[in-house]
Amino acid sequence: MSDIDDMKLLAKDIANGLRKLGPNRAVALSVHVSKELLTDLETKANTLVDLLEASS
Repeated sequence: MSDIDDMKLLAKDIANGLRKLGPNRAVALSVHVSKELLTDLETKANTLVDLLEASS
């Protein structure tokens, strides 16, 4: 997989995770699940930043 594909996948994962936390979500998440999701999203966002910095 290329860096561009990795970045696109990470961005989509982050957007999907944020959608689960947003006001238009279909189901309310428990605090435990929300914390896990936020940790996962933070990790993915940091990875995306690293990939973007490496590509410039």
